[in-house]
Amino acid sequence: MTVLGFVLCALAGGAVAVAVLAGFGRTHRSRQGTFSGGALSFLGSASLSSFILVAAFLIAGSWSNINTARSHTFDEARALNTAYSDADPATRALLHTYVTGVIGPEWHSMSAHGAADPATWQSLDTVRARVLAEPQSPARTQELTDLAAVYTARQIRLADTGVSLPAPLYPALVATGLLVLLYAPIAGLTFHLRESLALGLVGAVVGFGIFFVLNMPHPYVGPLHVTPAAYQQSLTRFAQLSSGV
Repeated sequence: MTVLGFVLCALAGGAVAVAVLAGFGRTHRSRQGTFSGGALSFLGSASLSSFILVAAFLIAGSWSNINTARSHTFDEARALNTAYSDADPATRALLHTYVTGVIGPEWHSMSAHGAADPATWQSLDTVRARVLAEPQSPARTQELTDLAAVYTARQIRLADTGVSLPAPLYPALVATGLLVLLYAPIAGLTFHLRESLALGLVGAVVGFGIFFVLNMPHPYVGPLHVTPAAYQQSLTRFAQLSSGV
């Protein structure tokens, strides 16, 4: 579906570019090119730079958010590995259930709704309740310390689901993209096959770029979303610890 979306947006961008050229590239001034060269040069560079600036800001910001969120999942996974290492067999089984819930229902909930899965919250609370029921001992104290680190990392991960960039930048991206396409017929590009093909290719690139940016709204959605790889690695580590490796 994502690949199809990229293709459709590229085609839509090309179609918009040709439509803009058809609408504005038939005038007498467009055919004659009677414009100020200095003004056109300034406007062309300004419109293209505006689109690149907004697109680059959105891509860089989104990429940074994705990398930060990915790092936070590994922080939680490391805390879980430590907690599992210090836990008794009964608590280990509950931790395994929690991690399985994160990979499954909770990951879907974060991707679809940007929220935690209540059942997964409950499974982690069950782990803590199990440890709190143990008699006072240094091992119990260490387990509670480990779980506190898991809770902290979990809260940070869930907070990442609400991370986003300033909303006005998205309509600004679309507007500057249209400005890039509108500039060509204003500058004198006429509505002929060769010119239409050239501007259509530019429109396809602009449409592709806009679709790419709009599909990075937060770290757990889009083609470059964060995956539960850290927790899958934790399950592998749990198996190693259980087998005595």
